[in-house]
Amino acid sequence: MATSNPVHLAVKVISILREFAVFLLLGTFVALAWANLDFAGYEHFIESSLFHAGWLIHEGDGGVSLHFLFNDVFMVLFFGVAMKEVSESFLPGGALSSVRKLAMPALATAGGVLGPILIFFVLHSLLRPEPSFSGGWAIPTATDIAYSWLAAGMIFGRRHPAVTFLLVLAVLDDLVGMIIIATVYTPDVHLAWLGLVVLAVVLCEWMRQKGVTSFWPYILLGGPLSWFGLHFTGVHAALSLVPVIPFLPHGERDAGLFEEIRGNGGDPRDTMTRFEHFFKPIVDLGLFGFGLTNAGVLLNGEAFSGKATWIILLSLLIGKTLGIFGFAAVGRGLGLELPEGLRLRQMLALGMIAGIGFTVALFVTTVYVGTGTNPEVHHIAGQLKLGALLSFSAAPLAFLMGKLLGVERRL
Repeated sequence: MATSNPVHLAVKVISILREFAVFLLLGTFVALAWANLDFAGYEHFIESSLFHAGWLIHEGDGGVSLHFLFNDVFMVLFFGVAMKEVSESFLPGGALSSVRKLAMPALATAGGVLGPILIFFVLHSLLRPEPSFSGGWAIPTATDIAYSWLAAGMIFGRRHPAVTFLLVLAVLDDLVGMIIIATVYTPDVHLAWLGLVVLAVVLCEWMRQKGVTSFWPYILLGGPLSWFGLHFTGVHAALSLVPVIPFLPHGERDAGLFEEIRGNGGDPRDTMTRFEHFFKPIVDLGLFGFGLTNAGVLLNGEAFSGKATWIILLSLLIGKTLGIFGFAAVGRGLGLELPEGLRLRQMLALGMIAGIGFTVALFVTTVYVGTGTNPEVHHIAGQLKLGALLSFSAAPLAFLMGKLLGVERRL
């Protein structure tokens, strides 16, 4: 028994680190330190070719870089896990399973998307940044699920209904973000390749009808078909599991957002949940690499004084706060109800927490800059990313707001 204690301790430590999204944060810190000590070395590390695949990568020298592997391959799993939560939320018992349940979260989510867009265009018009990056309006619409959940837990307490409501908003926000990435940031569409995505969906539905309960055939057959279909269509391939996951066999009811399945051997009950429980730890650990390859921003005077930095940051902080609060107030005026125990004024603090963009905001920034629709935005890519990174300031601001609003933590 004694010999196994170090293993158990290591597993427990890693589990705690995963719960608090430390691996993503660590990768971000390493990237920031490396980029500011040796930016050329950092850029060479993430962008240098690991192997040549000209048939796959048409720009540059056709080389597959570490940056490509994390953004176009690893993030497939990230969005796949997110899509699993979206899919189950619409099942009976789920947070979005009826019009009554869906109405207020959908309205608040609309505010959390439209609010930042409005603030973005107002600031962009007033400050007139050079170069113009009006196409980056989607960057501040993102909400980071992991860190917003952690912040909400510290401010409201784990048992407060605000935490669950925020998770529902973040899941819906992810769905909107996936739609934006698939539609807005696809400048050159080759529709013929979508046939592979359709084939992937048909194959997955056929396997489900035949009673295939292992998630591996769906991921290993449907996943690559969808990946190549989206990639050659022009849609970002990181979304390749989004059309596949809904066709995995699933339970009749939703067990809850990010539920922990316990029981005999800890085995989950259905194919969709087994998929999440297998890949969620891989995603949590792999986010170190995502942070490492995306967060290398020069922290100099130009970055902090750049208009793009503050437009993104203020769009997140102000837009999310006012958008979510304002649309929730409209919902109350229309007769919609917030969850019992969640008051309208507390939506101000909840909206501020939703302003933590980080992971998805970094990803959207990379996608936007990579579209090549405005090559000049490459010069301010660091400022756009810094705005997303600084959105962590939403957490202490929400903490102070919670104190002023008299939020009582429920442990």
